[in-house]
Amino acid sequence: MINEEKVILMTRAALYEEKSGKEHLKISKYFRHDYISLQILCGWFFVTVCFMLGAALWGACRMEYLLDNLHKMDLKSFGMTVLLLYVIVTAVYICILYGVCSYRYYTAKKSVGSYAQSLRKISDIYAKEKKRGASGAVMEDKKHDNFT
Repeated sequence: MINEEKVILMTRAALYEEKSGKEHLKISKYFRHDYISLQILCGWFFVTVCFMLGAALWGACRMEYLLDNLHKMDLKSFGMTVLLLYVIVTAVYICILYGVCSYRYYTAKKSVGSYAQSLRKISDIYAKEKKRGASGAVMEDKKHDNFT
């Protein structure tokens, strides 16, 4: 006989693994500090690349002004301004990324915890069925036709 509760739990577990479970299970394999550090390191790399591309684009758009006034510009203060802007953009991005990654990790751990609880329930059901079968409970011996 089919155990409806087991079927429902197994269906929920399979749906979880198909949808959000893939990402959540990947995240939950890391320790919190390791996951956040890895994401911040990747984020720092990408914000640096994006800042350089943005600076190159800004320089390309202002090329005529830069070439006309290059001899008049204080390059040291210009470089310090660009460096300060880079530090501010990076710090803001890293702070936002830290919050987002912390939230993702928290929700993934919570979600995987409920997934593990449903797997424990399924395991308990299997243990009960095995115990019931081993204790001498008489199972009906059904004759099957050719199709089953």
